[in-house]
Amino acid sequence: MTRRRRRASPARGLAGPLIIIYCGALLGPAVPAATAEGTAAAGPPAAPPPRGRFSDAFRVFAADGRYLMTCPSRATPRGVWTTVGFLAGTGYLVHRDDQIRAEVREDRADGSGRVYKRFSALGTETAEAVGLGSFYILARVSESPRAVRAASTAFEAYLWTLPLTTLGKKLFARERPTGDADARGFFSGGSIFPSGHSARSFAIAAVLSDAYGRKAAFFAYPMAALIGASTIARDVHWASDVAAGAGLGLAIGKAISRRGAARADRRAAAGPGAGPGTARLAWALVPGPGGAALALRY
Repeated sequence: MTRRRRRASPARGLAGPLIIIYCGALLGPAVPAATAEGTAAAGPPAAPPPRGRFSDAFRVFAADGRYLMTCPSRATPRGVWTTVGFLAGTGYLVHRDDQIRAEVREDRADGSGRVYKRFSALGTETAEAVGLGSFYILARVSESPRAVRAASTAFEAYLWTLPLTTLGKKLFARERPTGDADARGFFSGGSIFPSGHSARSFAIAAVLSDAYGRKAAFFAYPMAALIGASTIARDVHWASDVAAGAGLGLAIGKAISRRGAARADRRAAAGPGAGPGTARLAWALVPGPGGAALALRY
């Protein structure tokens, strides 16, 4: 059976440059610098962040948003090359999307794709918000400083993926893979590029990996990948949608995690004699006979 191909709109030729501008602005500068600083900041966790006023939390959220929006001003050679590689991979998938979809549909016909589809529900906005909220409550109850910071940072990264993925969806208006849809159907009134499931899941995975190290990464990233793959198996996203969402989520998660670690370092450095980034030093006044003593713990 010959598949009918629809003639591409002239506006679709703008998809490539727009993808470069959109993804390059949000992805390139953030990932390498955040990864390097996150590694350097590893160590014992700082004190749990206090439960401040809503206005304080909103100011932090807005400041982090400005940081995300101004990432291009902090571009590095490594960031540029990361962006080039990411764009090349996404562009390659755009040209392979039709073939990938056909292969996935064959797998779905014989039932081998059922396992992947079970992960889709874990990547919904509601499920992830409930999961992060439960994580935060448990962290507060157990008085775990690292868990409190990880939960709050992951939730902030989750929140920032919402407007940024919405912006991408409105900008590219890509056609959903239904019926005889064309994988190059950009600017066709759709709203699927980049994948929100993938962006949110990878943003959360990036934060948890920075907070808990390699063991968490071995669990969080494969889980995020399975959530993204599940949307392909359900035929609601092209493979390139998922790749773009993963890159965007990774950039957001790493950048927000970097900001949270910097704030924790500043709190830890507030004690007497502590320099910037000395998160391993703590002090306390210990009452004693005739006075008090300064106790240092490191």
